Amino acid sequence: MVSVSFVPSYAEDADSVIVGSAPKFLYSVGGSAGINHLLNIEMRGEKLVKRGWGSNYGLYFDWQANPLDTAISVYDRVFGFPTLEAGVQLLDYSHTRLHTGDTPYQSRVGYVWTAYVGFRRDIYRNRKWSFGYGLENGLTYCSRPYEAHSNLDNDMIGQHLSLYFGFGVYAGYRVTPQTELSIGLEYKHVSNGATDRPNKGSNSYGVTMRGRCDLNRPNGDRGLTFEQRLARLQAFNRKPFESFMYLDIDGSVGFRTLYEEWLLHRDYLPEGAPGYHDGKLGLHTVWSAELVPMFRYNQVHASGLGLEYTFAGYTPRSAMIEKEIGLEKNYSHSKHVLGIAAHHEVFYKHLSLAMSLGTYLFRQHGWIQGESEPAIYETIGIRYYPSFFRPFYIGYNVKANLGRAYDMEIKVGIHAGHWRLKKKK
Repeated sequence: MVSVSFVPSYAEDADSVIVGSAPKFLYSVGGSAGINHLLNIEMRGEKLVKRGWGSNYGLYFDWQANPLDTAISVYDRVFGFPTLEAGVQLLDYSHTRLHTGDTPYQSRVGYVWTAYVGFRRDIYRNRKWSFGYGLENGLTYCSRPYEAHSNLDNDMIGQHLSLYFGFGVYAGYRVTPQTELSIGLEYKHVSNGATDRPNKGSNSYGVTMRGRCDLNRPNGDRGLTFEQRLARLQAFNRKPFESFMYLDIDGSVGFRTLYEEWLLHRDYLPEGAPGYHDGKLGLHTVWSAELVPMFRYNQVHASGLGLEYTFAGYTPRSAMIEKEIGLEKNYSHSKHVLGIAAHHEVFYKHLSLAMSLGTYLFRQHGWIQGESEPAIYETIGIRYYPSFFRPFYIGYNVKANLGRAYDMEIKVGIHAGHWRLKKKK
């Protein structure tokens, strides 16, 4: 039989094992260079990207838990001693060309400067070769966003400041015990999360070469495989993870501009009218609350299904814009939205990657609901759990409707309860 019991403590986070005096972390520095190509999109009945090749350059600093001699975190063991990274990148899109319609010049994206943090994990490693994947997230500054008079066809990036997401797979080769070269296939995305328009986002794919040099790798760790590293830790057994359930209760405030207002300025106002093509749009707030029963079934994964209520106070403005556009049909509008979504969260120490996929149970957003807001929505974001109050977290989400950005959210929440399922003797 199974009973439910309440346990006030949070999940165990570490194998507190100290096996020597070696450095707690291994540090390295490196650089990267690569080529990439903008993915094309259709705008106003034709392909937007006329020339899509660009390049990228980066400098970074890495750190990794020392698998041979340290206070071993259980998360490092589960993920196979991943590498954390902080760096800067330059995405050089200055040679790209964007054009539609009868604009008398070609637009461009320009230079995109990026400060980011990354997570890299080897799936396989031997003494020389390694294969794995990497995730990156950061902030960008774009030198050439949309501008009505000089960069009219840059429908990809609408303001200087945006968010950056990157994902890639790589193969590495250790040239010497302290140096490594790698080559990877990468995808890079830049978007402002609908906080300005236009915001189709720049999406590119390409090949990147990376080289790094270790600064303090001990002589005993010369390209050891993960099997060899973990074999050295077999003597340190930790308590098996006990799965449990909890309630994820959170609230958020989102920020967005209205796509229908952008279409009004871009496609419906007569030339010379106030606001024509100017891109000066109002920024609106969206308030949400969620209640999600979650099941944490191992050290790093938890899943659940929950309800979300959203107060969209901007909907009267949407109704006014529909009248300005001159729509013949009258559409229903409501400030209240109810949705249901499946959630998943991946934990690593004080950080987590949280995502969801859902659909609306009730929503009345007028004309734009059928134009660019499909009934399926998704979120992805980062959360931070401070050590002084671990059940509490703060983070941010980007919310989209089938890939079309809806808003960018600042989120706070708490894990209420900690119910373990225990077998009765």
